[in-house]
Amino acid sequence: MTETSIIAQLASQFGPTGLIIGFLVWNKLTIEKDRMTLDRERVEADKQLAASLAALKTAFEMRDDK
Repeated sequence: MTETSIIAQLASQFGPTGLIIGFLVWNKLTIEKDRMTLDRERVEADKQLAASLAALKTAFEMRDDK
């Protein structure tokens, strides 16, 4: 089903209220998809940061042992 036919169906069956509700649902789905992408990127960055901090801690501990 194309976007035009969905919009026409919402408008013909439910009027302006259907169009508003359709827009709100579409907007929520779009925002959630973007948020999931950002969350995955954030998790990867956090993993890299944790690995770097662990390596730095190990380097300091090795230096202190000498």
